[in-house]
Order: sequence, then C-alpha cells, then structure tokens
Amino acid sequence: MKKYIHTLLLCSLIVFGTKGFSQTKPEEDAPKKKNETKITEVVNTDSLPASELLQRAVNWVKLENNLYGKSSGVTTGSKAECTATFPVKPKELNPEVDYTGKISMKIAIECKDNRYKYTVSMIKHISTSGKTSAGSIDNKVPECGSMAMGDIIWKKLKGEALKDAARVIEDLKEGMKIASAEAGKEEW
Repeated sequence: MKKYIHTLLLCSLIVFGTKGFSQTKPEEDAPKKKNETKITEVVNTDSLPASELLQRAVNWVKLENNLYGKSSGVTTGSKAECTATFPVKPKELNPEVDYTGKISMKIAIECKDNRYKYTVSMIKHISTSGKTSAGSIDNKVPECGSMAMGDIIWKKLKGEALKDAARVIEDLKEGMKIASAEAGKEEW
C-alpha cells in the first residue's frame, strides 16, 4: 500500500512538473492585429451632390500625372479607387543599397452629399531587382532583412513614401476642386 501511494505521488509530481515547464504562450505575447498606416480625412464641400463629387473623383483618377502613375481605377456606387505608384531610386552615386523600384499605395475616395472622404493605405516598397524589396512601411524591419537594408536607409525610404502620400493627397484635393464639366475641356 505504501508503495502504491508513493508511486501515485511520484506520478502526480511528474505530471504537474511537466505542465509547469511546458511552453505555452501567454495571451499578452500572442500576435496582435498589425497596425496599418492609413491616412484618412473627411473634406466638406459647399452644397455639392454625391454624384458630382464622384464624377470629380473619377476625373481625378483618369487624369495623368508626371510625378506618379495611377492604375487599377475602379468606380463602384459612391466610391472611386486607384493605385498610385511612384518611381524611387537612391540619390547617391554609389549607394550602399540599391533599392531602385517603386512605392505603391491604394487610394479610395468615398463620396456623400456635401463631403468626401479619402483613404490612403497599403503603402509599400517593391524593388525592381527583388533583392531589396522592403514591403509595407508598417514593418519594423524591411522584408529583405536588416542585413540587406540598414535601419537608416529604411527610415529614409519610409519618409519618402509618406512624402509621396502627402503629394497624392494634395493633388487629390486640387483635383476635387475642379468641376466635372470643366475637367473634360482641353485647350489645343
């Protein structure tokens, strides 16, 4: 009987001991939803119907620009979307990292009576060589790794991407001020 109790006690200590040393992730360390950089603003206008604002947004999407390209223009209901791409390359003669490629971002414009809302999201860098693609600007470390692209260069690239987003926003606000009837007229 004594041997049976001793064995039972030993087995219970082993079970509880292994449970204490097992590798379980506490809830605090569990991966959280990634915070994505989104630039959003609601702009009020002077008594313009949603259809006029949507037409202005469509005209802005169709309008070509010398600094960046717009593609994948889509219009659904009261929303216009497109993807803007900026060419990017190092400004040095012999760069430490050749990150030549493009910065792309998604622009969505939602229109309601007397106001519109724009959202710039999914800002990412794609390298032409593929070796130094940094991915989303929300990453702490670029997708290509910190050995391929140093911290200082990654911060410069992030800053350049946010400047490009600000340029798109400024251009969008100017484009939304142009009446849809005036947008189609061209002087030749």
